[in-house]
Amino acid sequence: MNLIKNEWQKLLLRKSSWIMQLVLVLMVFLMALLLFFVNKTINTSEGSGEAPRGVTQHFDASGQPISEDQYNSIAKNDSEKAKQIQTKVLSPKDSVAALKMQKKAVTDKQTKEELQRQIDYYQVYADKGKTPLESAGGPDGAQFFGSLAQEASIATILVVIIASTIVASEFSGGTIKLLLTRPYSRSQVLASKLIICIIYAVISSIVLFVSSLLFSLMLGSESYSLPLAPATGSLNAYEMALKLTGTNFVLMLTFLSIAFLFSSVVRSQALAVGVGIGALFSGNIIATFLPLAIAKYDWLKWLIFNLFQLNSMALGNEVAGGLAMWQVILTLFAYIIVILGFTFYIFKKRDVALS
Repeated sequence: MNLIKNEWQKLLLRKSSWIMQLVLVLMVFLMALLLFFVNKTINTSEGSGEAPRGVTQHFDASGQPISEDQYNSIAKNDSEKAKQIQTKVLSPKDSVAALKMQKKAVTDKQTKEELQRQIDYYQVYADKGKTPLESAGGPDGAQFFGSLAQEASIATILVVIIASTIVASEFSGGTIKLLLTRPYSRSQVLASKLIICIIYAVISSIVLFVSSLLFSLMLGSESYSLPLAPATGSLNAYEMALKLTGTNFVLMLTFLSIAFLFSSVVRSQALAVGVGIGALFSGNIIATFLPLAIAKYDWLKWLIFNLFQLNSMALGNEVAGGLAMWQVILTLFAYIIVILGFTFYIFKKRDVALS
């Protein structure tokens, strides 16, 4: 406990650790301000800029509904007949009925899940007697808050910086020898620093959540308690923000463990930060190319780079390989345990006289 208190005091004394939190709040504010002016410009030039959202249904000249494939075939082969086809955006209640029919007609599991999320979305609006609106501009307040202002990666970078420097700074500053002369084992010293990094990750998550909520009020919203999008089902802004905060925290712990490893291995504080942030960005870049490889080699879906898409899954997207969210989270925790175990092993064996 004394070690943790000592590390916490050292973190408090570092102005940079709190300046980074102010930078996070500023980034969220600037994003909200940008969207405010974008929405204001669109609403001024195009009216409200909103249209009812629902399943689009096509009807032939006799008023009978036709499928999207039939409509596309007619539009391609018979332009005169295509002009007689009417298109209508269905109400939430009718959208639910149409989607349930589509779900019965498909056999693919992933497609069924996507349709079910859409059904859940429109069902809430149908039950409350409301119509979802689709804006031509940027997100409204509820969508802004639900996505955590799209600044989750910024919060993760701050945690990576702290984790990258918390051990490396002891070596570069020459204080590691003095620290290890105290009546504590190396594992206890390293564990106290790890706990402080986790606490900082919690603080960053809370700051991001609260600032996103406060600044989302600038953008206005019909309701924070209504579902956000068909892709995320019945989740409203509060539920979506909490879900995204949770998944991003898991990713924070993952990148934190990677940065913590390099912080314990390298001597240079600057190099530790560079490697930590490099792992964050390179991992996301590699993840964009993995689906092609996974289509050929299914086992590649378990690579850590593919699992970095966890936040994208929270927003309703699928991860390559068809992994469920619980599989991704459990695998990431397995990676975290292995990385931290290797970190503690190296730190216990390292000769500080060579630092």
